Amino acid sequence: MTKKKEKAPAQNKWLQSFLAIAGNIAPKTTIRVITKLMYSPTKRPLRPSHIECLNKAEKFKFLVPEFRNPKKKIKLSCYSWGTGNKTVLLVHGWDAKALDFYKLIPALVDNGYKVVTFDGPGHGVSEGDRTNLVDFKEVMYKMIKEKIGIPYAIIGHSMGGGAAAYLLMDYDIKVKRLITITIPTVSKRYFEGLFAAVKAPLKLQKAFYQVMEEEFGEPIERYNLIERKEPIKAENILWIYDEDDEVVSIKDIRDFLVRRPQIKQLNVKGVGHYAVIKNKHVIEEIVSFLK
Repeated sequence: MTKKKEKAPAQNKWLQSFLAIAGNIAPKTTIRVITKLMYSPTKRPLRPSHIECLNKAEKFKFLVPEFRNPKKKIKLSCYSWGTGNKTVLLVHGWDAKALDFYKLIPALVDNGYKVVTFDGPGHGVSEGDRTNLVDFKEVMYKMIKEKIGIPYAIIGHSMGGGAAAYLLMDYDIKVKRLITITIPTVSKRYFEGLFAAVKAPLKLQKAFYQVMEEEFGEPIERYNLIERKEPIKAENILWIYDEDDEVVSIKDIRDFLVRRPQIKQLNVKGVGHYAVIKNKHVIEEIVSFLK
């Protein structure tokens, strides 16, 4: 047994004890601390493969309001490759960066597309320290409206793909192609899993969802693709998922796809939530679908 595995139970017991006491005495204060930590991504260093991709990019900055603090502006680091007349917007997920698409980007450029992407707030080398799915959605909307225009296609991984789907539901924007890759279908399910793992008291859970509503500016239940009835405004949609995904619920994905039979789906069993955007077969399928 590794040291990491040995420490996990002790850490869980400590967290359970902390939540049991603090969560019952001052649930809202406790939740605000947890929420701040939860929405503060970890910035990771560039690897040689990232740097090679970066060296071929055109770089630019884009100002956006800080989420829930519109008077403050933050600079996003943005990138583009290629000169094709069809633009593909790539959107990364949580704790990731634009350059994580380093294998997909050249494949798209080689097939005649212009590729545009950005480091989300608090990610990569962009400014900011807190963000979430709703923030990503709003950043995408602002970038499309003010900087790049409506792209031919949007490709989003994990949280970035979820933000893209909600963008095309909530705003009057329609694209030719949308490709989502291993995205969370029901946002609330993620938090339910965390609460179950640490046996969080019910009072704490209720306070958490109240704070989340303040954070998002709307109930978290709105970010449930299974229950939403609005169309996702894309002429053709490809939903890529892995039935062995270690992060998102495969049951939720299947429940959603049953309700939207017009969506094309690709199951890449055993690839993994994070490795999927670098998988050769997935990249070939993406390029084929875009055509």
